[in-house]
Amino acid sequence: MNSKSLARFAGVALSFAAFADAAAAQDFPTRPITMIEPWEAGTSGDITARIVAEFASQKLGQPIAVQNIAGGGGAKAMLALSEADPDGYTIGNSWVATQIMVPTFEPRIGFDPMGFDPIGLMWVNPFTLTVAADHPANNVDEFIEWAKAQDGVLRVGVCPAVSLPHVVMRRFLEVAEITKYQPIPADGCETSNIQGLFDGSLDFTTGALGAVKIYGDKIKTLAIFTEERSPIEPGIPTAKEQGYYLDWGAATAGWSGLVAPEGTDPERLKKLQDVFREVINSEPFKKKMFEGGFTVQYMEPDAFQDLWQVSLDRLAPALENLKKN
Repeated sequence: MNSKSLARFAGVALSFAAFADAAAAQDFPTRPITMIEPWEAGTSGDITARIVAEFASQKLGQPIAVQNIAGGGGAKAMLALSEADPDGYTIGNSWVATQIMVPTFEPRIGFDPMGFDPIGLMWVNPFTLTVAADHPANNVDEFIEWAKAQDGVLRVGVCPAVSLPHVVMRRFLEVAEITKYQPIPADGCETSNIQGLFDGSLDFTTGALGAVKIYGDKIKTLAIFTEERSPIEPGIPTAKEQGYYLDWGAATAGWSGLVAPEGTDPERLKKLQDVFREVINSEPFKKKMFEGGFTVQYMEPDAFQDLWQVSLDRLAPALENLKKN
């Protein structure tokens, strides 16, 4: 075979390979997809994962099976995802705590917080300053004045250290210059803290809006910690507009988005990105999530990836401080 024939053969082979790759991407998926979820079945995280999986499976024409891998503050799930085959058939529901906070606090866990391919941000859930319904305070100023008057017996529910509610709580106490308080461990974090408001064992919680919203007028939310008011509860003022800015931007809200193992086939990744973009921006999905107390806030893959770095930059000092205390 002469050189011209070889060149012609090579060109045909490359064209065929490109065509085969395109055809494979177009046919994708041909079997069920697994979505790894870092929280236990029945939790708010699990519920939202199943909602988006149901909507997306209708678009993809294949089931999306939610696989709960709980433990290690979400680290087990993210480690399993990082080690999965990057063929597009395994994706994950990523959270600021599971992807950013846990591996930053404990690098030995074994995965890089930035070592994933972004599909898109799904929702945000701002943290709040919430008290019992009969608490005398009706705004942040009144709460801080009341808290300082307790002379060290302010009862604070303490979530696991490597959790965003705990870090936000610590930051609020710092900004409010509340130095005397009594930490009380809360095994169930937000749920336990809210129950503590009911039985009088705790004085406040920094639970997420989605968690506190469902209790209605049984509790009282004095502020949310994001820079702008939430469209879910626009009547609740921000702490910032009341003069108490935590200066962490998006890091004062929990967020969740979809990711894939690093190096996922580009064409298959694009198809996943396109489908989930359509689903997350759809009105039926937004309505379903809104009813559960979650503000749908889609971000394009590149912007979502930028959010990882922003969250890491803003939370890293707080996490380092936790290691020392």
